[in-house]
Amino acid sequence: MAIVKMQRVCVIGLDNEKEEFMSRLMEFGVVELTDQSAKLSDKIWAENVTADESRDETARLEEKISHVNLALEVIEKYGNLKQPLFATRRKVSMQGLRCLMADSGNTIREQVEDILNLNHRINAICERRNKLEQDETSLKAWEAYDLPLELAGTKKTLAQTGVLPMGTDTDALAGALAGQAETDGTVFKIVHTDKDLYYAAILMLAEQAADVQTILKQYGFSQVTFGTMKGTASENLIRIQGEKDVLRKEYEKAAKEAAAKSARKADIEAYADMLTIAADKEKIKTKLLKTKRTFFLEGWIPQKCAKKAAELLDDYECYYAFREPEAEEEVPVLLENRRFFRPTEAITEMYSLPSYWGFDPTSIYALFYIVFFGMMFSDAGYGLLMAIGCFIILKKFDLEGTTWKMVKLFFYCGISTFVWGALFGGWFGDVVTVFSTTFLGKAAELKPLWFNPLDDPMKLLILSLILGVIHLFIGMGIQAYMEIKDGRWMDAICGEGVWYLTILGLTALLGGSTQGIGALGAAGKWMSIIGAAGVLLAGARGKKGIGMLTGAFANLYNITSWLSDILSYARLLALGLATGVIAQVVNTMGSLFGGGVAGLVLFILIFAVGHTINFAINMLGAFIHAARLQYVEFFGKFYVDGGEPFDPFRKKTKYIRFENEE
Repeated sequence: MAIVKMQRVCVIGLDNEKEEFMSRLMEFGVVELTDQSAKLSDKIWAENVTADESRDETARLEEKISHVNLALEVIEKYGNLKQPLFATRRKVSMQGLRCLMADSGNTIREQVEDILNLNHRINAICERRNKLEQDETSLKAWEAYDLPLELAGTKKTLAQTGVLPMGTDTDALAGALAGQAETDGTVFKIVHTDKDLYYAAILMLAEQAADVQTILKQYGFSQVTFGTMKGTASENLIRIQGEKDVLRKEYEKAAKEAAAKSARKADIEAYADMLTIAADKEKIKTKLLKTKRTFFLEGWIPQKCAKKAAELLDDYECYYAFREPEAEEEVPVLLENRRFFRPTEAITEMYSLPSYWGFDPTSIYALFYIVFFGMMFSDAGYGLLMAIGCFIILKKFDLEGTTWKMVKLFFYCGISTFVWGALFGGWFGDVVTVFSTTFLGKAAELKPLWFNPLDDPMKLLILSLILGVIHLFIGMGIQAYMEIKDGRWMDAICGEGVWYLTILGLTALLGGSTQGIGALGAAGKWMSIIGAAGVLLAGARGKKGIGMLTGAFANLYNITSWLSDILSYARLLALGLATGVIAQVVNTMGSLFGGGVAGLVLFILIFAVGHTINFAINMLGAFIHAARLQYVEFFGKFYVDGGEPFDPFRKKTKYIRFENEE
């Protein structure tokens, strides 16, 4: 069982030793502290202790972190730094990091301030440039208007600019303004037209302004003003262009200065992580309780680390105690599997961690997952590419955590795909045969080491169902083990035991009758009869009256669920055939253009594109359906989920990795 045993630890220490103690506890990195604030709802606790809070310091540190993160975003943006395919943390020593902060801490902080000031400058330039571009856009429509924009009129005249909706009868408007005695001194001119609006300028006598406005309103006229702009529209456009040129040069200068700061990126990243460590140390204090002179904490620790933890605690004047988890207590979950099986933990974590009181099947289903993936992808060429690609990534990049697990898992799956592809004779489909026939005039073939599923799909179907039965039986076995472990022997016998007997009996009966083995068929018949009787009795167990009858037959009806589960493994056949068929179609399409140079070029092009698409689609399908067989069929027999991941109080960094970390 790969779920690490946990112990509960409680500590009462002196307040004057708290800072040093918490620093060492963080370095130790194996204790998950639990929030103790709920205890304050108890009257006795509330009378004696208070919450240990440091919100002001936490807020100050988080503000600093946000500033540093912004500075990093700025230099990444303007430094045109290439982002690696897989982000990895730099390895440093804690001592080396402390020396860096001691020697260059002030300089790094100054660099951060400089970057933030540059960013403020750049933002101001961009805001001014955006405003100028808006003004430029609005003025272009008035470029033909040759009067000063600030001109509102004279003592006896008024000047006005505005817009009319498209579709307005401007001729009628002009006629209305010119044909009435009340407005006969008005000059109306269309300056510009676009798809939505007419841009108009109007010059009127001051004494006729009210009458003119009445007519304009009837035609939907909206006045346009130009704020503080002076001079003509064309003069302002020239001015704006000049200002934009100046701003462009200022922007380029500031951006260049920001890009130059990327030389200190590594130091700034280290500073960001140091601040994060300090902030985490402050935030964790909110989970503690305190008196005037003491502090109190509780948490979870792996049982194997309890001895070393006791050695650390003995260095301080404190009281501490360890205890085992109580029944059904919510205990965090830490999985610990052998290195070969560890990548498959990523599949378990994608579903849900097992309950602490449950069972971790990672090391059991790992082989099934890899085998199922290979059977469904089932092309040696694809598998070889996949394995080599993952191998190069693992060697080139120092991967960690889930990323390492997934790449390592795909490496294993690539090997499995290669093996099954070689057994089935799939090398980029039938590319060897198609290529040799089309371009060499002589058919060549890479024969399967076992059989070709396209020629004998029934054999693969039988293999798939046999593997499915084994897979399900192991799941049942795990459930039986858990029941026996809990002392529930009869549950195991009446549950998994009778179904083992029934299904094995039916399998033997079917195998004996189809293969002509009379003894096997006879044994299978009696096993299935006894098993079915056991199923009926198990269904009636614990019931009375009519409930015994309904329970018995309801339990027997579950045979349909078993048949459905077993048939679900036919997807191993379906996806395996799909990979091979699509690959052959791609090869055939590539060969349609015949031999010669042109045909070869087109073949290579279709081969590359087609097989890339087939690779991507069927790799995704194999990944999903291999996981589905674990989640639905296998986990459904025994799995108890709901576990919360073990989250110890330790140095959590984004950019650097301490040398002592695994």
